[in-house]
Amino acid sequence: MIGWGRLAQALVPALRALGETVVVGRRVPGPGEFSAADAAALADWIWLTVPDDHIATQAAALRWRPGQLALHCSGATPLAALAAAPAAAGFHPLRLLAADASPVWAGYSVGIEAPPAYRDALLDLARRLGLQPLTLAWPMSATARASYHAAANLAASGVLAVLAHAQSLWAAAGLLGDGALPALRPLTEGALATAARRGLAGAVSGPVARGDAGVLQSHLQAAAMLPQGDGLMRALANLQLELATTDGRLTAAQVDQLRRLLAAT
Repeated sequence: MIGWGRLAQALVPALRALGETVVVGRRVPGPGEFSAADAAALADWIWLTVPDDHIATQAAALRWRPGQLALHCSGATPLAALAAAPAAAGFHPLRLLAADASPVWAGYSVGIEAPPAYRDALLDLARRLGLQPLTLAWPMSATARASYHAAANLAASGVLAVLAHAQSLWAAAGLLGDGALPALRPLTEGALATAARRGLAGAVSGPVARGDAGVLQSHLQAAAMLPQGDGLMRALANLQLELATTDGRLTAAQVDQLRRLLAAT
């Protein structure tokens, strides 16, 4: 394992708990520790858990031998960054390590981008760690990679942007800004919990799910008063309408009325 950030600190103990022998390469090794070159010389699989911008440089700096596999854990970085190695694969955990850096991996998913010779071994490792493996195309195209990584980022930080917009509306209502997140967070958590049980379409609530054009129009008017305007509110309402329509809760007349309202400028 080359690099000792949050990912390595969570992954190394988990791998050792499975009975794997893991050596860690540090930029400045302490007593009894290894340099990156020495650690790589001892291992069959070399994990490059360094920042994305350093993956290609670090891979090129190592002296590789036949039979070694290079792995990175970046969803955004193409395997071409590991071109110096005899073989390359991606093992991309869908996990926010800033929120949870424990060595417990059960319940998370992991994208595996690997050549056929290593795919089964990586799938097996994922399952042993308690991860849900996702078999990705090998190698991923630039378009597929961008979509994959954008989806993960939108599901993580994208939610924060929506909450920031909600906080702006909260302040526009004359409420104290520091009270927004404590009050609104249970709504977000409740929506996610409902989606886990019923799916996205089944979890949609509010004026779009009810076909309440009057309330939705008032929401759009409130958003239009903000410096950022009502563009995000309209985009989100359009997506909610697609979900509600899929779920069959609205009549054709309600769908048409909401679509005309959302299309109006």
